[in-house]
Amino acid sequence: MVHSLEDIQPKDVEIHGGKAANLAKLAHLGFRVPRSLSISSNAFVQMVESNQDLVSLLKIIDDSDDFEKIIEISASLQEIIGNYSLPEILETEIFEKFKHLQEITKNSEIGFAVRSSATIEDRIDISFAGQAESFLCVENQRDILESVKRVWQSAFSESAVIYLKTKKIPMKQVKMAVIIQEMIPADISGVMFTANVVNNNTEEILINATWGLGDSLVSGKIVPDTYILTKNPLSVIQRVLGGKEFTSLPARDQPTISKTPTNKQSEFSLDEQTLFDIADVGMKVESGMESPQDIEWCIRPDGGLVILQSRPITTLSVPSSHEVKSLE
Repeated sequence: MVHSLEDIQPKDVEIHGGKAANLAKLAHLGFRVPRSLSISSNAFVQMVESNQDLVSLLKIIDDSDDFEKIIEISASLQEIIGNYSLPEILETEIFEKFKHLQEITKNSEIGFAVRSSATIEDRIDISFAGQAESFLCVENQRDILESVKRVWQSAFSESAVIYLKTKKIPMKQVKMAVIIQEMIPADISGVMFTANVVNNNTEEILINATWGLGDSLVSGKIVPDTYILTKNPLSVIQRVLGGKEFTSLPARDQPTISKTPTNKQSEFSLDEQTLFDIADVGMKVESGMESPQDIEWCIRPDGGLVILQSRPITTLSVPSSHEVKSLE
């Protein structure tokens, strides 16, 4: 049920989900990604199928268009999952593999991230982005297990079930794998779109960046710095200074949000050379993944760039090279 990133193949998306499969492919291509393990979606399916109440409630959601009723059922689903006891054999395997991850990361100095990797997540046609929860700076084994269940619960949160209904995705298609990965002590974090999603230009790169961890940016709590670059030739055509009002810093159990010093708010987080380095990696990721990508990244204190996740951009109206190949 539990596999290290090195053992996951891109074709394993139905077992380990889009996020884990994409990270595994990036690792195989030689990109620097966090050391991770994945709890197979089979564990989630086993949980659902072992509980007849869950099966019945999911069918009611599929058959209903009453959104008030669906929201009520969502709360019941989450309660049932919260009370679920993981099978002992699964607990043991998670503990063993997690212990190995702790050893190879020297117990990851700021803990571990527990992230969703649904099989309907980070696909070319559906993103499911932002629907399931992630938990950061998780330190011990018991908290890891609790975070795994909380990720499973978030698969049926109010926003998730409404998203699934509006996309006409049957509840039984939801299979949630869970990634456990080392936290990276980031000095700077950001998001890069290898196509400009504002003007639909595939020859431009859009980069957002801020100080510290990236959760404050991804959650929309701060206004990041924004940069637009052309790909050929590689050049910066626009810089917009963001407020970066708050900085997310690692702390025990979860990151803390502190006010960014005034001098750091008024300073761009990335210089030109660093921008070029990030953009260059982005173009290589786009080539390796065969479509424009939405990439979360961070820069370690030693200056190393780490790819935290990458998924296809689903909002472009132009076909990706992957889609063009499928039509040929």
